Amino acid sequence: MLKKLRQVLLTVLPTVIYAHIDYDNEQNADPPFIVYQEISKRPPSFGDDKPIYYLRTIQITLLTKKKDEALEEKLEKALLKNDYIFSLLNEFKNSDGSINRVYEIRLEDFKYAK
Repeated sequence: MLKKLRQVLLTVLPTVIYAHIDYDNEQNADPPFIVYQEISKRPPSFGDDKPIYYLRTIQITLLTKKKDEALEEKLEKALLKNDYIFSLLNEFKNSDGSINRVYEIRLEDFKYAK
């Protein structure tokens, strides 16, 4: 499930990182890049005391040197084209002037359901 999402994100930018960036590491990627991570995985409903499915919440952060509406639109179109319905959670400027734009998608995962 996350592999498919990664492939979609790679159509937007060549640098896609899972989980986090270590800002103290000298080998950090230069903007623009995308960071994605799973932030929750919950069973919203049960049947016979077992989860019917899991609802996974994935956070996607687009980091750019400055506001880039064309790149934002490219990311949003790629997500929608692949049936990932997103919510924009936040956009903020970092101390170095770079921009973080944070999206959230929710996925239903029936893989582990009984």
